[in-house]
Amino acid sequence: MNKLFFALGVTALSPLALAKPVIATSIKPVSMIVAAIAGDHADIQQIVASTASPHDFALRPSDIKKIHNADAVVWVGESLEHFLEKPLENAGKEDSSIEWMALKGVTLQDRSKKHEEHDDHDHDAHDDHDDHEGHDHDAHDDHDEHDEHDEHEGHDHDDHKGHDHDEHEEEGHEGHNHTGIDPHVWLLPQNAVVLAKAVTERMMWLDSANAAYYQGNFAKFEQGLKAKDAEIRKDLSAVGDVPYIVFHDGYRYFESHYGLNNAGAVTVSPERKPGAKKVAEIRHEIEENKVQCVFSEPQFSPAIVKVLIEGTNVKSGVLDPLGSAVKVDMNAYFTFLDSLKGQYLSCLR
Repeated sequence: MNKLFFALGVTALSPLALAKPVIATSIKPVSMIVAAIAGDHADIQQIVASTASPHDFALRPSDIKKIHNADAVVWVGESLEHFLEKPLENAGKEDSSIEWMALKGVTLQDRSKKHEEHDDHDHDAHDDHDDHEGHDHDAHDDHDEHDEHDEHEGHDHDDHKGHDHDEHEEEGHEGHNHTGIDPHVWLLPQNAVVLAKAVTERMMWLDSANAAYYQGNFAKFEQGLKAKDAEIRKDLSAVGDVPYIVFHDGYRYFESHYGLNNAGAVTVSPERKPGAKKVAEIRHEIEENKVQCVFSEPQFSPAIVKVLIEGTNVKSGVLDPLGSAVKVDMNAYFTFLDSLKGQYLSCLR
């Protein structure tokens, strides 16, 4: 009897029994949302390094291993992270992964069209903005032009099988292609809540013993984000009329939501460097629109920004759309929004 009791005790304390769910995340903003819900109850394995950009990322063998070993994979979507499509399929986890852009209730913006007015969900927006039509999608069109990573396919998958959840229909991938859709969905607070809800449901499924913990974290996140959103809106209202130019066209969710005055972008896709004609056009826009600041990004060389503002009184600043310096913890997404707000204010005031 004692031997049986001892054996049962060892089983209960075995590494398998005590192991935390392993969640593979694509980029840092995704890790922030997962951490807000999972806390220290999950092992978060991020694929794209915090200092790298998903626009020109190439998977390594260690990244493929993270996908195979994960209990769940959380990513933004094919139009941003095309390099994940084949590995997810090869690992048998394409359908069970959580694809942010395909979640029911997520708001997407179409950057292929120009509009004089913002989408209905934004408040106090300025008529000066272009390209800010919001959409609430359950299914989406074909993705845009990030197809340079086809060669990075996953390897034969191991014995760790992906979970197939019929009950998670909102995480399906039958409509995950997005032509002209801006994939930077993490820059809209409401979208963060949509992902947080999906992560909460998945964590409850993977670790039902701690379901109340995950539900509580979601409630705290939702409440805290509402307060943070109002705070940022108030602080940025002071610079809403100040024109500026960004390095790449990736901030429209944040800008339209908070009513900022984007006068243009150096490039649509950061891996595509502007030619001499484009540089001349931007210089003209800077003068014509009385642009106060041109923003670069830490993930890319700021050389082009220096060229654009040379000989002018225009200031330069840095916007970090991935929060590379933010520590991933339960408050990371709030810290990220605060840091982005501060980056705008530091150059526009």
